[in-house]
Amino acid sequence: MAEINYKMKIKPTLLAKDKVSYASDHIDLPENGVDCFEGCNPYGFPEVVFDVVKNFDVNRLGPYPHSTAFFDAIHEYWEDVVDVEKENVLYADGSINAIYSINNIFDAHDSKVLGISPQFADYYENAQMQGITYDPVVLKKENNFKLDVQDFIDRIDDRYNYVYIDNPNNPTGQAVALEDIVKIVEKAAEYGIIVIVDEAYGEFMDKSNSAVNIFNQYLNLIVIKTMSKGFGLAGMRMGYIISNKDFIRYMNKMNNPYNISELGREIAGAALREGAQIEDHKAAFAKMKEEIAKVVGKNLHIAETLPTCSLILLYADDENVDMKEELYKRGALVVSGASFQSLDKSSARIRLPQAKDFHKLLAAIEDLEKSLDK
Repeated sequence: MAEINYKMKIKPTLLAKDKVSYASDHIDLPENGVDCFEGCNPYGFPEVVFDVVKNFDVNRLGPYPHSTAFFDAIHEYWEDVVDVEKENVLYADGSINAIYSINNIFDAHDSKVLGISPQFADYYENAQMQGITYDPVVLKKENNFKLDVQDFIDRIDDRYNYVYIDNPNNPTGQAVALEDIVKIVEKAAEYGIIVIVDEAYGEFMDKSNSAVNIFNQYLNLIVIKTMSKGFGLAGMRMGYIISNKDFIRYMNKMNNPYNISELGREIAGAALREGAQIEDHKAAFAKMKEEIAKVVGKNLHIAETLPTCSLILLYADDENVDMKEELYKRGALVVSGASFQSLDKSSARIRLPQAKDFHKLLAAIEDLEKSLDK
């Protein structure tokens, strides 16, 4: 039998690059420690989900999914500010699958995307696997990793095909104001550039700051939403894209026509209608950030962040500090900054825990801060 060189059939961009991701099937939690690693909502999902599962007719799992419960809830959720029609929505297997669906429809030949660094690694990893060049504006440590919006806008020109912004930013948790998103979208439109706004953590901002509010005003805007973060349903893998009908139609050509199961659609619809608990979570996260700020500032620092977002980036002045390892030894599991482009081991992304477990994280950070004085 002749030997087959199977590699010649595979995209060169896949052969040339390894995927780097902090996603894992195994969570190595310290003994009696606190999980601040996974980017889910530590408070979980709304109580109404229990009722949906309890009352769901399992016979509905036989046919393909046709429930409109998720779309109906999406329409209702946004109807006070914008009319979202069915043709404006594409279901996705979480925000990561939404990214794949978006990247799949564009011609990657000689394409370049303007982003921010650090930001959600899986976006630029997938873009690069597709052959798209990733060219980020690097957030500067000396500026506390705060995005200079005008500097970003000034970078937009005809070199780029796309702009990608996660809002709030992962890993810092900082948010870009909607008025600045508008400026970015309008500047991009001058050059025919598509703007992708990934609002995976969007429920931790005010709803009025979402780019969904303006999606029907700009043909070059795509907004990603997910049920994984604010709504606590990361294990169900449910998200959606909102954009103009043309983009959605093109994505549908490359997409699974039955994304999200029948049960999933019912759960997503019920959870989206039950958003009140997120306000309590936001208040809890803001309080935690206040407490952390009280015990750092000399050797450790919190990067620019939105108080109500569940994420913070903690970084050390000393670049030799292995932040993930040091916090792990003190009982807190976090994501190393080295998992993000332009960061290193001296920083860590921390997803805040439930209030009942926060004392463990706070003690770990406070002890590390004090130990660096020695």
